[in-house]
Amino acid sequence: MASKKLIPPKNLHIDFKPSPKQYELWKLLQPECPVCGGEIEQKLIGYDANHNPKYKPHCTKCGNSNIPQLILGGGAAGGGKSYEGSVWLISSCIRFENIRAVVARKTLKSLKESTWNTLRSILKGYKLQEDVHFRVNNIEGTLTFWNDSVIIMKEMCDIPSDPNFERFGSSEYTCAFIDECSEISEKAVEVLFSRIRWKTHETFKVPKMLMTTNPTTNWVRGRFVQDENGDKVTTREGEFYVPFSVFDNPDITFRQTYEAALNKISDQATKERLLYGNWDFVEANDMALYNQFDGTKHLITGLKEKVYDPTRPMIVVWDFNVAPYMSTLLVQIDYDKKKVYIIEEILGKAEDKENNTPSLARKIKKKMYRQKHIGGLDITGDPAGLQRSTTNEDGVNNYTIINETLGKGILRPKIKLLKKQPPQAPRCEFVNEVFKGYNGWEIMIDLRCRKLTQDLIYQLKNEDGTKGKPKVTDSKTGVKYEKYGHLSDCLDYLLCYYLRDAWYKFKSGDDSGSILSTATITEGFNY
Repeated sequence: MASKKLIPPKNLHIDFKPSPKQYELWKLLQPECPVCGGEIEQKLIGYDANHNPKYKPHCTKCGNSNIPQLILGGGAAGGGKSYEGSVWLISSCIRFENIRAVVARKTLKSLKESTWNTLRSILKGYKLQEDVHFRVNNIEGTLTFWNDSVIIMKEMCDIPSDPNFERFGSSEYTCAFIDECSEISEKAVEVLFSRIRWKTHETFKVPKMLMTTNPTTNWVRGRFVQDENGDKVTTREGEFYVPFSVFDNPDITFRQTYEAALNKISDQATKERLLYGNWDFVEANDMALYNQFDGTKHLITGLKEKVYDPTRPMIVVWDFNVAPYMSTLLVQIDYDKKKVYIIEEILGKAEDKENNTPSLARKIKKKMYRQKHIGGLDITGDPAGLQRSTTNEDGVNNYTIINETLGKGILRPKIKLLKKQPPQAPRCEFVNEVFKGYNGWEIMIDLRCRKLTQDLIYQLKNEDGTKGKPKVTDSKTGVKYEKYGHLSDCLDYLLCYYLRDAWYKFKSGDDSGSILSTATITEGFNY
């Protein structure tokens, strides 16, 4: 039996009164210029190497050429982001006939339990009736309107058998809304965005994708909110970020109830993230190897500016892995107060051609000179760096290269190393104990040490107590590397050498408080 033909509603009334923050986001989602409301059109800007014309969208009224395409609504829970995304999809389908709008989450299960219900609730509030004005096909995951426009459910989780998202195939869509985008890989987002091409010229003039999320520490933060140093990101052309807090929800009764619920969260970092939309938070990971690390306690905002002393020695700790980067930590230690200050992390990245010892050493040298550092440098790190590479001549290794690069001038480098790597399991236990305050010591880490923080959160433990270091493959270069552990290795080497009395005491199980001589303890040497 044929399905009953859908009919348009009579006297449709949509009542959407956005808050100022929602209205800011709403303007970015519309086909018109968000600056002046003018019409957008594609302007010829030249020709490529093959003499094909190149176009760029711009506003015919004010000339604005930064037209929103990929938009993030991010921040606190309950700010009205997901609701607004649902209203946008529905209103777009009503405004334009025969368009294909996508609503997506990591899994269909989570989508059906959340955003899909929101869509249906909004339709009900608009007095639109199922099987009269719209039709739902739960098997195909579609919601079709009387004008043939359709909202399509999409699952966006990474599947090992489909790493390039071939399942999206040659699909064509008009616009898309990804809820909780922090659960989804950047590649999945970009592949879906590339499929937004159905009736684009007749509707939004450019591809439009909205993403929403609560604060996260992954690619979303780095691309839209703040860089590795915690500084505000200058987003790419066509990309926009609108921050939300729970106070941006226009529903006063909801806001009051939800705020009260969030205020009952005991973990301050979680409360900051969900209530205020604070991106400078640290997740807890009970499965982490460094389970005594506490972001609220050990991470300090602006630590470098508070404690760095250019007249005192700076310890530079090295790890010589080259992928995804070569790693160093800059550290100063106050032995009188028993405080370890992790001041900065400096990375040698492949894209900057700095993931090699000479280049990274030159980078550090320039930095120390700019800071007018006169207190000298201690060079320490992985003892394996003493080994001669097959590409080097006899007597040349990572540390001789560092010494040669830094040694001309006022930096006066001194190389101080353990003779061999401390065994992983006990040294990681020791680091955990120091995080807890072992022997009166305190570790303080500048909040901008992002990669070290990620290591401390995500580094998992093998059954034997060693570090779990599974390898991942870089999607662009194909290079396999250990994702976590490089900066935490630096921390291990630092504490085992410079807190060597405490390290030996811990390793020997001696709790008597006696301190053996440095020569007995270190099994190390200086050049």
